[in-house]
Amino acid sequence: MKFFYNAPIKLNIPSLPFRSLNPAIIRPQGQPINDGFASNPLYDKFGTKAEIEAVAKNNPRIRDIMSKYNLPLKVNMEELEKLKQGHMKETRIATAKMYSSLPTELKKEVSLPELQEAAMLHDYGKVLIPDEILNKKGRLNEKEREIMELHSELGYELLKDKGLSQKTLNLIKYHHQNLNKNGYPAVNKDFEFGIDAQILNTADKYSALREKRSYKNPLGKYEAFEIIAKDVNNGQISQEVYTALIRSV
Repeated sequence: MKFFYNAPIKLNIPSLPFRSLNPAIIRPQGQPINDGFASNPLYDKFGTKAEIEAVAKNNPRIRDIMSKYNLPLKVNMEELEKLKQGHMKETRIATAKMYSSLPTELKKEVSLPELQEAAMLHDYGKVLIPDEILNKKGRLNEKEREIMELHSELGYELLKDKGLSQKTLNLIKYHHQNLNKNGYPAVNKDFEFGIDAQILNTADKYSALREKRSYKNPLGKYEAFEIIAKDVNNGQISQEVYTALIRSV
């Protein structure tokens, strides 16, 4: 299948006052905090080392995961800060752009506030992944890959009792799944990988391809397009989501 890279279109990207179920994060005058990424209330609420450690120690599923893989319960705040200011920020921007490029009918299938929240938190679980795996200067071996892939479930477990909607939590947990249901973590045959999940999956992958990592140099835009086009050919994401990507970034 041949893909054509359309000229960029003018986008109307919303400036979202991110909602929360916790009224304490509303400014005294009653106005929601603006979409300022570094000080976003989502991070103010979950961002201290002591809070994350307490949640992890008291969560049976996290304890089981860490024990199974013989991982120390060590919170990597430096990595979390890098993600907040870098990859998760870029992924959030990409999801907003892609949403703006969707056909009107498909936009109706997406809750933009929940998609944006999930984008801002999708790699949160990496705070518990050892730095020597996250920033290894080379290809991960099989066991290291298994450990890296734990981050989406760890993020879900760290955040599941923090007032986020189930929709947002599921997007975080399954952002590495796909339409073929052969991503991670494992899902059953009834699992639905909706347009919002496809957007997050694609925005995450595009942002990662474009970034410099310890194990690779950044790719150009069209190189990233070519790689993600393979996901369409393999039935992992829809053509509509791919088109939204190439029209918007």
